[in-house]
Amino acid sequence: MIHLRFCASHTLTSQLIRWQAGTSMPFTPSHVEAVTVDGNDYIGAHIEDGVRMRPVGYDVDTLMTLADGSKADRIVSLPCPDEQEAAFYTFVHGKVGTPYDPKAILGFEIEGHWHDVGHLICSAFMAQGLRMASYFRWPLTKPFHHISPDLLFAILSTHVEIPH
Repeated sequence: MIHLRFCASHTLTSQLIRWQAGTSMPFTPSHVEAVTVDGNDYIGAHIEDGVRMRPVGYDVDTLMTLADGSKADRIVSLPCPDEQEAAFYTFVHGKVGTPYDPKAILGFEIEGHWHDVGHLICSAFMAQGLRMASYFRWPLTKPFHHISPDLLFAILSTHVEIPH
């Protein structure tokens, strides 16, 4: 099983990403990261320091609170064969230390094909990991750096139920 965490915080960067993305249910995510196999950490790309492992709960104080009182934080579990799980987690662990790609974020806000090769944003990182693990049967019709957390959330809702 591959576990991804989608969330939204009240930071300015999160607000801009969500504004660009529009509406999703149960909320519009501004970040996505992998839950490690042992469930103790998340592996994701952040603007401050690129791809890193962070302990579960590292950002609890910044998460948005939804109208029902819950936090804007959802784990999406993706059933898959053991080989796909292993390939995904091998890929994401291998990217720890990769720099962040702030140009790709600008590419969402300003129409263009902005991207630094060898750098990652969170959603491109997770989409690429899923593709490398053959979770997506065919290549996606957008470059990875143009896949927002919201778009990945929507894509995965065609594979598994995301309650809202």
